Amino acid sequence: MKKVDFAFTEASLRECTAAAERFTGQGANWHNHVLKPTCMFNPRPGTYALVIENNSSGKILVHFADANPVEEEQYIVKLRHGAAILASPPAAAGTPSSGPSEPEILARIRDLSERRADWHHHMMFPDCVLNPRRGEWLITLEVSGEQDILQYASDTEPFETLREIENLFFAQETGR
Repeated sequence: MKKVDFAFTEASLRECTAAAERFTGQGANWHNHVLKPTCMFNPRPGTYALVIENNSSGKILVHFADANPVEEEQYIVKLRHGAAILASPPAAAGTPSSGPSEPEILARIRDLSERRADWHHHMMFPDCVLNPRRGEWLITLEVSGEQDILQYASDTEPFETLREIENLFFAQETGR
């Protein structure tokens, strides 16, 4: 997977949050990313980048910060996916959440979380500027110190898979 350059407008954290609220109220097709300082997609390596991408208008806002804006990130994730996305605790490591056809990416993330490895993910919507597989929902996993990128593609939004991943991710970020 190669780095993707994209055009954006730099914005404050408040401007990004307000945009997410406005896009939600308007029923716009939008989503967000938080890019870690080492993320392959980060346009400014060494900083966190909160990205608000409005696919309805093509407008992308980015807020750069030295620290991860976890509280705002959780708020924005709930705006986009609904409160249910973070309502359930993650399944216990090794406990299948969706049966035998469960995506390999979940087993990998559970293992990384159990070992407290540094990882992050991207939920790429079908029309996301970062998505190399346009038209599909794509979850991408990056692990610090590893070159290989694990991906899970789906024709439909993988909400339950994403719910577990988001809970594991925020547990890692908040030290829960």
